[in-house]
Amino acid sequence: MQRSLFSLLLLLTTAAFAADAPTLHPKATALPFTHQGPFVSTADGGVLCIDAKNALRSTDEGRTWSSSPLFAEEKKFTVSSERALLRTREGVIISAWMNSAERSEPKGWHWGDKDVDWKAFVLPTYSCRSTDDGKTWETPVQLSTPWCGCIHSMIQMKSGRIVLVGQEIIPQWRHATVMWASDDLGKTWQRGDVLDYGVGAHDHAGSIEGSVVERKDGSLYLLLRTESGFLWEATSRDGLKWEGLKQTKIASVTCCPQLNRLSDGRIALLWNAPPRHAPTNGSSRAELSLAFSSDEAATWSKPVIVAANYAQGARVSYPYLYERKPGELWITTMQGGLRMKVNASDLGAGEIPVFVPPPKPVPKPGAIIMFGDSTTAPRGSLKVYATRVEAALQGAGGTTGVFNAGIPGNTTRDALKRLQTDVLQHKPRLVVMQFGINDSAMDVWKNPPATTPRVPLAEYLDNLRRMVAAAQEAKARVILMTTNPLRWTPKLKEMYGKPPYNPAAADGFDAATLAGYNEALRQLATELKVPLVDVRAAYPQFAAQHQTTIEGMLLDGMHPNDLGQQLVAELLVPAIRDTLR
Repeated sequence: MQRSLFSLLLLLTTAAFAADAPTLHPKATALPFTHQGPFVSTADGGVLCIDAKNALRSTDEGRTWSSSPLFAEEKKFTVSSERALLRTREGVIISAWMNSAERSEPKGWHWGDKDVDWKAFVLPTYSCRSTDDGKTWETPVQLSTPWCGCIHSMIQMKSGRIVLVGQEIIPQWRHATVMWASDDLGKTWQRGDVLDYGVGAHDHAGSIEGSVVERKDGSLYLLLRTESGFLWEATSRDGLKWEGLKQTKIASVTCCPQLNRLSDGRIALLWNAPPRHAPTNGSSRAELSLAFSSDEAATWSKPVIVAANYAQGARVSYPYLYERKPGELWITTMQGGLRMKVNASDLGAGEIPVFVPPPKPVPKPGAIIMFGDSTTAPRGSLKVYATRVEAALQGAGGTTGVFNAGIPGNTTRDALKRLQTDVLQHKPRLVVMQFGINDSAMDVWKNPPATTPRVPLAEYLDNLRRMVAAAQEAKARVILMTTNPLRWTPKLKEMYGKPPYNPAAADGFDAATLAGYNEALRQLATELKVPLVDVRAAYPQFAAQHQTTIEGMLLDGMHPNDLGQQLVAELLVPAIRDTLR
């Protein structure tokens, strides 16, 4: 996956994409774990995969897992989310990945800037071997230094040669596929051809994110992501020299394919075909499709949608396919959190219904508008506080509607830009504003790390002042709300666990910046003489009353779960009644 300052990784971590799980094919079931592929089968019949630092093993079909470290020098290496894993016929396990610990990019860069050297973008490719089924691992071997956006396909040919599909940034300011081969089970590697289809000059352009399979005649078949609207193909006899780079008839959005040879002899293709409807949820990767070829990739069966997510911004993409046993397919994705299994023989029975987007709701004049970020926004099946407040008000005989105008990822800077179109033009009676988590975030995961919040405190307060004044000028009343507190999760700690944040403290993700923004918001509410709902202050007592912790009121360390949403609604309902008297 090509990242611009790793913003996509941030979006995924902060759940800017929908948090609810994808809808599965009617014959599919959820896997009993959250680990992501790729997977391999071990000699004892178990399953093995890897994460950023560890090898993970299960001997009970994924119900429980044990782990062991991948690296003797842990700080030097961090395995990327995109990775390849292979167990050879000789029993050697080979992993390939980008080393996120070494990623480097010029400060303040823009892709393609004339004054920036493309070689300054570094995200090196490594491989690593285990000869004891993942219990211990050899020192990683570096294949290349330039920025590699994605690795997810590696196979062993009948000859014994290992073939790895890599990629690199090239001087034309796009990515190109780079092929690698090893004849000593991953100890050393030969660099093969570079495959560039010659189109594009931006950070997601190129013929990239390829997947390879060996055909019965011994030739190799490669499929590549492009921006042409179709997958492209190439063939090889040895994995190093490639020919016939051309467009296929396989329609695809701009995302990677995954090829696998199944035990019944067919080739499976897992990819994001164009969705069956216009992607009104803001994502063309909402549907994941699977097709089969019985003639060595010459033709393909009608695609079957195995999973979909039509929530706002949701993606079900960057897939891994693993045949756990003959006919039983495990499918996981890097984007969208898909974890499912299905029997290939069942894929002809049933289909995920075609999604018909509902008309976009428009609030009636006099409504209450909840204006915020992802802690406000709709979240799939979760009953968010806007929904709860409307039910409570109308259940008591009220007729005022409540409209949710929350958008994931928003800061007050973003909110100010959309205040008129999303809020004021609808002539609301009351606007409830809750911002601060995104404004106060300091992106220390960047290279070099950010040293200031995304929106400085003074600007945050000025933006709120302007929004409150504009709402009052439009004859709407205003309630300000503090944010919920934050707590560490492993993913958040991996990204943000460095100064000024304190990973050793339970509230170390919260106290560094967000606490100050909330205190300033309290003072602002007093200054402007507007009601304040202090969500943050109410969390500890509410958690104690429900015999849980602050962590127990959050979905992911950042967003309120069902109990957290209940708290906000219980605080808001009386505040709204008092304000509208």
